[in-house]
Amino acid sequence: MADNTLAPDQSVSTDDAPPRRDVKRMLLTVLRAGILIVTGVLIIVAIPYFYNTMHTAGVVGVKVRIDKSGDAIFTSVVSGTPAAQAGILVSDVLTAINGQAVPSGASIAQLAEQVSGWVYTSVTVTVRTGTLPPRTVAVLRTPEPGSVTARLATLGIGFDFIVDFMIFMDCLVLVVYLAVASILILRGRNTPLLYFAVIALVTFGASATNSLQLLAHDVSPLGWIAAVYVATGFAASFTFLGFLYPDGKWVTRRGRILVAIVWIWTVVQWVWPAARPANWDYLIFIFVYVVMIIVMFNAQVHRYRQVATPTQRQQIKWFVLAMATVVAGYVLSQIATVVIIIMSLLPAWASPVTALILWQVGVLGYQVPYALLAVAIGVALLRYRLWDIDVVINQSLVYSALTASLAVVFAVVLALVNSFVNQTVGSASPLLVVAITTAFPVALFNPLKGRIQKLVDGRLKPEEVGFTELCALLALEVQALLPARELFITLARAVAGQLDLTSVAAYAFATDGRLIPMVSSDINLLPPELTLSEKTREELENGDLATPPEESGLAYLVPLTTISVYAPGLCGVLALGPRKNGKGFTTPMENGLRVLGREAGKSLYVAQRRESAEKIT
Repeated sequence: MADNTLAPDQSVSTDDAPPRRDVKRMLLTVLRAGILIVTGVLIIVAIPYFYNTMHTAGVVGVKVRIDKSGDAIFTSVVSGTPAAQAGILVSDVLTAINGQAVPSGASIAQLAEQVSGWVYTSVTVTVRTGTLPPRTVAVLRTPEPGSVTARLATLGIGFDFIVDFMIFMDCLVLVVYLAVASILILRGRNTPLLYFAVIALVTFGASATNSLQLLAHDVSPLGWIAAVYVATGFAASFTFLGFLYPDGKWVTRRGRILVAIVWIWTVVQWVWPAARPANWDYLIFIFVYVVMIIVMFNAQVHRYRQVATPTQRQQIKWFVLAMATVVAGYVLSQIATVVIIIMSLLPAWASPVTALILWQVGVLGYQVPYALLAVAIGVALLRYRLWDIDVVINQSLVYSALTASLAVVFAVVLALVNSFVNQTVGSASPLLVVAITTAFPVALFNPLKGRIQKLVDGRLKPEEVGFTELCALLALEVQALLPARELFITLARAVAGQLDLTSVAAYAFATDGRLIPMVSSDINLLPPELTLSEKTREELENGDLATPPEESGLAYLVPLTTISVYAPGLCGVLALGPRKNGKGFTTPMENGLRVLGREAGKSLYVAQRRESAEKIT
């Protein structure tokens, strides 16, 4: 018999085994340590760089061209901007910046760099109008007219708050990824897959931050290192999430070819900046990004359908849910960004409150889903409460659809209310308009949620299984004076049928304290007894479900306990295998199994006491 199939605590602990010189694992350990050090250094450099760059502004509202003689001539000056207020005119020639003469033939980029400086500080420029003598004026550096920064300033939201908030979100995302990686190191198994998972999560989490991506555009050596790091981080995440998650095994040979192509492309990016997606046309970049996501989804769907075990299917569901959240958040973020760009071109369009909402959607829609992706992957790899995924998917679909619907209602009503107020009153406070508009989504929340919940339940309703009838049946069996073995058989058959299990076994305590099998759906796969560690036994005695190791082939150990003051504790254990339909155990099922364990334990205790008394007499 294969004794290691059912006994969850008989497997050899890696902590007690002698150390092995595994070259691959040693290399991954060194690589992991190096990645953590490089990540720390880059983040320490990237955050101040991001802070300074975001605080940098130039002379806005003007356009300059270099004529044939090499002079820099103003071709456009927007009225109302600091440049216009300083007296700069169209056709003026720029002759000096901060007292330094403009060299003949200087490029527009060089001029922009010279006039740039800390936002809301002044730069002195010397200009010449026609044949008049040159004059020197001070021009205030400000954000672009109509930009989010300029609009939020009218709400009392300063430039420092905007930059600090973005840095805070960067740090939050990175902390989440580092925390998940640390938990995997501390609680996960010491395998090459876990080492690579940690590397992929750390590099991907740092690469997703705005600070590091901005540093990657710098032409300095640190900027080059950041660009290499970002490219490597995305390649590592593509490899791990698409083709190695969750068990580290390649499913198809085509997957290896695709991964090889991505890594070749990554290496090219190290030495050729033009190959980096950040330097491409925006539409091409989005197309490549979408194609890579589709490839990852396709690989995981193939794994799910062809080779995944029931546990791995639950892990893949976590991945699909997390990636769908990332895609949805990214789409919302990009839509908000496009609208913000349109707003900057039309300064009179949209209110500051609208700009605030769009800015929040743009930042949070990009960052929050990335953080949730790390959490979902960490939960799945640690195999903790995987069976809740169907419930999570159900509620995610409900609240995602609800949020999208309410957002559409809010946007439509906001436009209507704003138009109505302007036509009837003439003008009103933007906050009053938003307050009136908010009443509509609030009133629709519960009715709309109910309708969406029914619609989603029709397609994907979380499975709920109760054991009330089985508990009543066991009580009747006891009253019928059936032996304990018959109760074990009734319990095992009923649970196996109700949950559609691949295997089930019931164990009872022998006189010497050993747990011996009473009934099983496949006796050839059972060891002669069930060995429990002190920790597992303590969990079961407390009435908690225990999760055996994956190699045992089991899903749960259900305690059959009695709360009798004369003999409290375990009177048996029910060992459950995976479900045939590949679905997991939801939280209501777990709660039902706990109740069943207590009720069955009482029935079995009565039957065992009756049999003991009969033997004595």
